Amino acid sequence: MRKRGLLIWGIVLLVIWAAITVPTTILYSDDPLDRVGMAIAIQFFAGIPGLLGVIFLIIGIAGEIRAKRFNKRDWALADALHEALDELGRAPAAAAYRIGEGDATISNARLIEVERHFDSQTEGAISGTITHQLRMFGASFSTSYGSARSTGPGTASTSSSSVGMFTGAIRGLSQVDLAVSSTTRNNLMGDALFSVFEAPGPAGDRDTYRVISMSQPGVISWLQELVAFAANQVGGPRTHAGGTVLSWTQQLVQRFAPGDISYVTDRLKALQARGDDEREPVSVYGTVAGRNALIATAIAIGGSQQQLDLMPARFPELFGRALAIGVANGEQRLAGRPPVQQAISAG
Repeated sequence: MRKRGLLIWGIVLLVIWAAITVPTTILYSDDPLDRVGMAIAIQFFAGIPGLLGVIFLIIGIAGEIRAKRFNKRDWALADALHEALDELGRAPAAAAYRIGEGDATISNARLIEVERHFDSQTEGAISGTITHQLRMFGASFSTSYGSARSTGPGTASTSSSSVGMFTGAIRGLSQVDLAVSSTTRNNLMGDALFSVFEAPGPAGDRDTYRVISMSQPGVISWLQELVAFAANQVGGPRTHAGGTVLSWTQQLVQRFAPGDISYVTDRLKALQARGDDEREPVSVYGTVAGRNALIATAIAIGGSQQQLDLMPARFPELFGRALAIGVANGEQRLAGRPPVQQAISAG
C-alpha cells in the first residue's frame, strides 16, 4: 500500500521547484516590467515539476496513511489469532475425534476382510543430449556511388557512398536423446486401511459395511492444507495475520494428527488370522461416505473402551471456531472493547 517512490519523487520535485521559484522571485521582484515577464515565464515552467511534486506527495502520504491503518488492524488480528490458536493448541486431542451428531456407528461388527495400502513416492530424473545441425542461406545486395572533382592543378578530391542489404534464413534439424530413470518406494509407516465388516443393517442381520481410513501422511497433508487455506483468507505470508496462522501449522499437526492408523491395521490383521469364532467384535465410528461405507473416525476392538483414533473429523469445526474467535477478538480490541468469551476446549 505504500508509495515510497512517489513520496520521494514528490519531495525532490518540490525542492527543485522551490530552488527555482524562490530565487527568481527575489531576483526580479524590483525589476522593470519587461523583466517581470521573464520571471513569470521561468516560474511557469518551474511550476510543472512543482505540480507533479504536489500530486506525487499527496499519493505518497495517502499510501502511508492507508498502510499504517492496515498494519494496525493486521497486528491486532495477528495477536488475537495467536491467542485463539494457542488455546486450540492446548485443547485435548480427543476433542478432534469426538463422535458428533450425524456420525455413523457400527456396533458389534464382525471382521470379514482387511487390506493395507502403503503410500508410495516416486523419484526420478530425465537426462539426455540435444544435437543441432544447422545451415544458413542468404543473399547480399550492395550499391556504390562515387564522384571526383579537381580542386586545383595536380590535386583532386573524391567522395563515395555505398548501400548494402543482407537477408538470410537458418534451417536445420535437432535431435533429442533422453533417458528416464525413476525409483518408487513404499512408505512402510504410511499405510491406509480398507476393511469390510458384517453387522446388522438395512439389508438384514448380516449386512456388510465398508470402512476406510486415510494414511497418517495423508491426514497430515490434509491438516496442513486446511491451515494453509485459512491463512490465505487473511492475507497469507504477506500479512502478520496470515503468517501467524501459518506458524501454527506444525504445532496443530503434532497435536491432532492420528497415531493409531498402523496399529489398528495390525490389530485387524491379527483378528483376520484367527478363526471366525475367535474374532472379537469391533465398533466403528465415522462419517458416511456412501451406501454402507464409512470413513473411520475411531475404532474400538473387543470389549475395550479404548478408542483408537484414525481421523480428526472434528478438527475443521474446532479450527474454524478458533479462527472466528480470533477475528472477533481482533475487532473488539481495535474498538477498545473486551474480548469475546473463548470456549474452544469445551467444544
